[in-house]
Amino acid sequence: RRPRGVRCARHVRRELCRREQPMNGRKPIRRCSPKNKNPMIAVRPPEYFPRLQYMALLQRVDHFVLADTFPYRRQSFQNRSKLRSPQGWHWITIPIFGRRDGAPLREVEIKTEGRWLEKHWRSFLYNYRTTMYFEFFEASFRPFFEQTWTHLSPCTCRTVKLLAELFGLETPVTRASQLDGAPASLAETVQATGADVLAVPEQDASSAALPEVGVQTVAYEHPTYHQNFGGFEAGMSAADLVFNYGREARRILASGVVTKRAEDPPHG
Repeated sequence: RRPRGVRCARHVRRELCRREQPMNGRKPIRRCSPKNKNPMIAVRPPEYFPRLQYMALLQRVDHFVLADTFPYRRQSFQNRSKLRSPQGWHWITIPIFGRRDGAPLREVEIKTEGRWLEKHWRSFLYNYRTTMYFEFFEASFRPFFEQTWTHLSPCTCRTVKLLAELFGLETPVTRASQLDGAPASLAETVQATGADVLAVPEQDASSAALPEVGVQTVAYEHPTYHQNFGGFEAGMSAADLVFNYGREARRILASGVVTKRAEDPPHG
């Protein structure tokens, strides 16, 4: 009997092929049609309040897998993010307990002392409370900073889902640890979902060739938009765009996506 919360490939594929419910009077969107479209997924380690290119990939696919079983990497965006500031930008970083480079993300613990959540919330307040839409989203955004987080992956997975909610994205999101066998590699994760096409960022295309799966390369040309302070800084958390543009942020997010034709899976 499968443990509660663990999803099989059939369940995930059913989500891939479901028909979306109407929103705001729009017609339902068919996520996958057996006649003209194969279900496409992306598999990425969770990031802390991710950048635009990360959220654009999530927006692009039929199902997004948060690879919380993959290795933790220091000097990455897995436990830190960039916020716009009057001086340009600055990091907000989740403090990690011990030297955990290479450990599975879901096993990485957070240092609970130091009031880091309070500091990060104050950073958002200081840098974004005068933006056009911060007040509109504050009630949805603030509860994250009022919780207690002891491990990295539940914390960062929540920030990915939170930003997806603020953007109004409806892509189903699943943690790799919820899939059968808790797959810890890209090939195993794709196999567990039963997807036919894997979407990958352009910089990872050379390492993403998998048997029996087509690969679609997704490049991202970072859009320039009005920020809360003078000038423009690329690479900020996607929250920067949401707080400045509200629901219009979804259109701007999608404008940077450049997709290439999916490569057929190798044969023989």
